[in-house]
Amino acid sequence: MIRNLILDWSGTLADDLGAVITATNGVLAHYDKPPFTREQFREVFQLPYTEFYRHILPDIPLMDLQKLYLEHFPQEDQHEVPMIEHAVEFLQFAKDTGRRMFVCSSAPMEHVQAQAETNGVSHFFEHLHCGIIDKCSHVHDLLRQHHLLPQETAFIGDMRHDILAGKAGGLTSIATATGYESVTTLMTAEPEILVKNLAVLTRLMRNPIVQHS
Repeated sequence: MIRNLILDWSGTLADDLGAVITATNGVLAHYDKPPFTREQFREVFQLPYTEFYRHILPDIPLMDLQKLYLEHFPQEDQHEVPMIEHAVEFLQFAKDTGRRMFVCSSAPMEHVQAQAETNGVSHFFEHLHCGIIDKCSHVHDLLRQHHLLPQETAFIGDMRHDILAGKAGGLTSIATATGYESVTTLMTAEPEILVKNLAVLTRLMRNPIVQHS
């Protein structure tokens, strides 16, 4: 049975895409680069985000990019980032069924904490693992730190990197089509389960088909 859930934040639980694009375009403007449209950003963005920046701003130190990103992230929007539709209901279902929940996100800790508190969902999570560049590597530390058994744990995310992180940890990999990457792109990572949204996942998790024997 899946007893533990490792959840991505951006695009899986929180709808922060608009704010992320604004911050990214602020970084690009600083270096006199043209901005991305929403469609262009979704087409080229990838995780680890170091690879994304290596392609668009290859000669800029990562520390400088991180500093600029934080400066340009719209603070007025920080507390207005909503949860993805059905996310709160899914988290409540997971809590009610006794599942342990953790966030594993590349988003900065201060952003995730502020958004989680504003949306009233902080209490669902045992621990927030944020600012994670390589989730495929970090997942092993997360499992050890919280004494999680891989066969009882699922990694849920909206990007290929989330799916690959789940596979790296020997977890059930679940893709949700609510965020940064299209279904076609997500399927190239071969998730074990693909859902349209978290409402569908809630229904599936009531069914033994997503449980290990």
